[in-house]
Amino acid sequence: MGTQSSVLLFVTVTAIVLTYLRFRPRRKALEPPYPPGPTGKTMPTHDPWVQYRKWGEEFGKLAYVQSKNILIINDLQVAIDLLQTRAHIYSDRDTSFKHDLIGRDFILALQRYSTKWRRSRKVFQQSFREATISRFFPAQYRKTHLFLRRMITAPNDFMQHTMALSQGLIYSTLYGLDVEPDDYLGRKTGEIIHEYIDVILLDGAFPILDRFPWLRYMPSWFPGCNFKRITAQCLQRVRETNALPFDIAKSGVGTSLVAELAIQNEENQDEIDAIKVMGFSSTLAGADTTASSLASFLLAMVMHPDVQAKGQEEIDRVIGTDRLPTFEDRRSLPYVESIYREVMRLHPPFPLGISHVSIKDDFYGGYFIPKGCIVVPNLWAMNRDPDMYPEPDKFLPERFLNSPEGPFFSINKISAFGFGRRACVGRYMADNTVWLCIASTLAMLKVVKAKDDKGIEIPISGEYTHNFLRHPKPYQCSIVPRSLYAKELVLATAEFQ
Repeated sequence: MGTQSSVLLFVTVTAIVLTYLRFRPRRKALEPPYPPGPTGKTMPTHDPWVQYRKWGEEFGKLAYVQSKNILIINDLQVAIDLLQTRAHIYSDRDTSFKHDLIGRDFILALQRYSTKWRRSRKVFQQSFREATISRFFPAQYRKTHLFLRRMITAPNDFMQHTMALSQGLIYSTLYGLDVEPDDYLGRKTGEIIHEYIDVILLDGAFPILDRFPWLRYMPSWFPGCNFKRITAQCLQRVRETNALPFDIAKSGVGTSLVAELAIQNEENQDEIDAIKVMGFSSTLAGADTTASSLASFLLAMVMHPDVQAKGQEEIDRVIGTDRLPTFEDRRSLPYVESIYREVMRLHPPFPLGISHVSIKDDFYGGYFIPKGCIVVPNLWAMNRDPDMYPEPDKFLPERFLNSPEGPFFSINKISAFGFGRRACVGRYMADNTVWLCIASTLAMLKVVKAKDDKGIEIPISGEYTHNFLRHPKPYQCSIVPRSLYAKELVLATAEFQ
């Protein structure tokens, strides 16, 4: 009887399964197909933007990896159509639990599209919107002038100086703290970015987890679960770096934006949490992106001395040589602006942005895009579209200077800042900081190739890193004041700090 029952149960289950497979809901044959794309592919983690562009060349504007439910966008107009025009569909973030393991709730850019995210973003927008960004001007001048002094007194450490500017400005303006990269907070912030987020956020960062998802439920000592140790260390640093500067600022050590907001909302825990998210997200977003852009600018000037000379000629002609540039000078310096725009085009710090996720099924260009699809905007490829940018791999500021629109178009069109509701909230401050440093460096300094003991120029590879955050690999160059007066002018800024 037991055997008969087992056979009956087996037949019944089999019948149910076969019936389901036959009659399960399917997309109608007349509905659009999925976009074309590679099959059976693992996601690249070494210069993935290059491979993604190759897929775009092979499959078209939409390249869909169906096994991963990942859609690659290599075309700017497609990115605008989906991520901006249809932002109500494409504003969610990756639901991968690895984001939860590294502290998603502390980082605005990784938070799911939700009421909590909207609250955090509102606090961010109120503090960093274009109309109020002038409150940061004094700090931007101070940190930029400090950057110039360091470039003169210790030119060989120029890469460290770019990082010191990035971190120092954010911690100063938000928390009222003077933080250097070697300080405790500076080190922790750098560790979070370079040791964890720079690697973890890449699709395919943990291929064994992608292949065996059930490993997420296993202990860290289990073979293949090393990712749990890595993410646990990241989460520990995230929690610490989120809480410590906030507590210091709130204790009344100096004046700061965070302290002001905390006092105004001390009875509202939701607002306090949103303020913490704003502060911590700013330190992560600004700590290395500004440094990346400045390092790319310096490399471009070394590699293109003719461009540097044209920018300096414009500054000398418009401003003169007896003062440093100010924000009021910006609209009078179209070639300097073009240099800035070309840096942002050719070398966006996040070549792939941060992936968006669709919250419902959608149709575009004759193709079906399913709910939950991870949409990757390949900024690196968009900005190298030969139809938009002739000779796209060359550093040519003239492309903006001579364009019908000119170089002063809205920064909301700079794709490096992202799209739609997920565009960088701090873009106005970041834009001002990078521009001011570029203009000030051109005005006061000369950046050229370094020479060896025999007076021969040391070659520069111009290579970049390959992870989530892209910046130039270390290189040597020579940085000197443009004149004795320029040196005295820069060093004199210390009197006003």
